[in-house]
Amino acid sequence: MPLTLRWKDATRLPVEAETLRPDALMGLSADEIARLRLPLGNTSAEVGELFTVEGSPDDGHLVLEGNLRPVRGIGAGMASGRITVTGEVGPRAGLAMSGGELLIDGSAGVWAGAEMTGGFLRITGDAGDGLGSALPGSRIGMREGVILVNGSVGEEAGLAMRRGLIAVRGRAGLGLGRAMVAGSVFAFGPVADLAGMGMKRGTIALFGLNDPTDPNLLPTFARSGRERPPFLTIYLKQLRAWGFNVPDAVFSGQFARYNGDRAEGGQGEVLVWG
Repeated sequence: MPLTLRWKDATRLPVEAETLRPDALMGLSADEIARLRLPLGNTSAEVGELFTVEGSPDDGHLVLEGNLRPVRGIGAGMASGRITVTGEVGPRAGLAMSGGELLIDGSAGVWAGAEMTGGFLRITGDAGDGLGSALPGSRIGMREGVILVNGSVGEEAGLAMRRGLIAVRGRAGLGLGRAMVAGSVFAFGPVADLAGMGMKRGTIALFGLNDPTDPNLLPTFARSGRERPPFLTIYLKQLRAWGFNVPDAVFSGQFARYNGDRAEGGQGEVLVWG
């Protein structure tokens, strides 16, 4: 069976779990993994004090179960393998991951997928602020990879994004795609103010606005006609292939195109369906 860690719910103190990655645990036995120490508050604890440990990491698959809100950095820095989480997770899940797959069957805290350079992150619930973003004080956000969120996301998803794809099925908070340099953000639900603020290049596609005739963009965005870029259908089909819930209706119809942010050169685009 895959390496399975079941949360004992033994503490509410923050646990730093960056070392719990398939590529870091390969070759260790269950007993050796249970004896590894994780930072816990201002001290540390053995993995076996926090989780029951079963199975083997040799197939590159790690399973985590339980309400893991106190656990931070799950999958952070992961380069290969697969992590499946059943339950909630804390901040920085998938931070700076460069490869592999992280599936969170639940909701995630702030900065999920922040500064990713590759890999695949799927969240079936909601995500907090800073999804796929630059961390505070950093100028570079997500650089490669894919993030899919079935629920809603907080503020500044895709902040300073350089490349990659983010797709959100539910509501997106303030500043979606703020300061984007490149990449693609697809939002299928309502979107709060300041979408695309300061973006230099890249694409934000809005499919779920209540009033597509009034996308409430900053005045530094200029409408530049209606079209249906061919690449959008390719992306939508790929999202369907990944099991993402794409409404049938968006496979047809036109998009209003807005260029901006003109305060930053105006080479980005916001596409509004409907």
